[in-house]
Amino acid sequence: MFNKEGIPFFTVVIPFLSILFISFFATSYHLKVTNKTFETNIQEYKKLYILKSNDVEKLNQVVEKKRIEHKINQKEFTDFVFILTVSIIVFMALFSLLMSSIINDVVKKYKQQVQSKENKLQNLNRSLASKVDIGIEEGKRKDKAILQQSKLARMGTMISMIAHQWRQPLTELSGVLMELETATRFKKVTDTHILNSIERSDKMIEFMSNTIDDFRNFYKPDKKKEKFSILDSCQKAINLINASLDDSGVELIVDVKNDKEINGYPTEYSQVILNLLMNANDILNEKKVQNPKITITIDTKGVLSIVEVKDNAGGIKNEHFDLIFDPYFSTKDSSKGTGLGLYISKLIIERNMGGELSVSNDNDGAVFKIVLVG
Repeated sequence: MFNKEGIPFFTVVIPFLSILFISFFATSYHLKVTNKTFETNIQEYKKLYILKSNDVEKLNQVVEKKRIEHKINQKEFTDFVFILTVSIIVFMALFSLLMSSIINDVVKKYKQQVQSKENKLQNLNRSLASKVDIGIEEGKRKDKAILQQSKLARMGTMISMIAHQWRQPLTELSGVLMELETATRFKKVTDTHILNSIERSDKMIEFMSNTIDDFRNFYKPDKKKEKFSILDSCQKAINLINASLDDSGVELIVDVKNDKEINGYPTEYSQVILNLLMNANDILNEKKVQNPKITITIDTKGVLSIVEVKDNAGGIKNEHFDLIFDPYFSTKDSSKGTGLGLYISKLIIERNMGGELSVSNDNDGAVFKIVLVG
């Protein structure tokens, strides 16, 4: 009944049929009641009549009678066609009014549907905006929670590394005190011995104090970007973890092919290097690798600074590659890792410094690559 645009199908068909109907009757009128057709018929009739009879007078009477009948038929048929035409015109006028009303209803209904859909769309947009705002707030809260957990994790790491850094000087300080105690008990203590012991103790205490300063400055956030040396920033991280690597028996190799100064946040960059070194140390200890080794390669390529941190722990499993930088993902035991180190490292390198942090495997183990534009 309705076509795809929603307009009644018969609004097109009925007028077409009406015009076809009138055309048919007009053609019939032309063929039946026109004088030309009648005269042709009369001539044929005369020929046939003369062949059968020579009565001309009677023929004229018959012809005259035919003419009168023709005029009557012509008038009747003309009146009929006229009435039919008027009837169809009236019908089409009424039909047009009806169709106009129907089309107006269809258009009105269509407008109502469009308005309803538009209202729904506006409501959806408003609710979507509200949901986006809620999502942003939740994202901010999650980011704050992640950063807070990261700070707590760094604090635990810092305490652990301070303990490693202090273990040797504390042992030496204990030895100095034992020497003084033994010399005092056996009455062999001298002023020189006491002064030497005090000097050695002062040096060890100063070293321990400097260690605290190093850690405090290391985790102090950078306020603004500045020029810094890649090697110097890596060395700061190495100084903090060196004692832990020595305790674990891990060999650290620093291969400097080309150093480069870049513009960025040196403290944050050092934190990334420290995270990578700590992860490598943990996996080497966890797998109990024979002859454990970590290699840091520093190189440049055009305007790019490239640093690779590589271990020989066998590499990362294929199913972990897509998850390795996700927050809270960790291959370590929950008591040993929070899964935030690599996530924070990727944020620092890619969001804060506009670089790239990626990971791959080679024949020996995992290779983390940091690429920054100088």
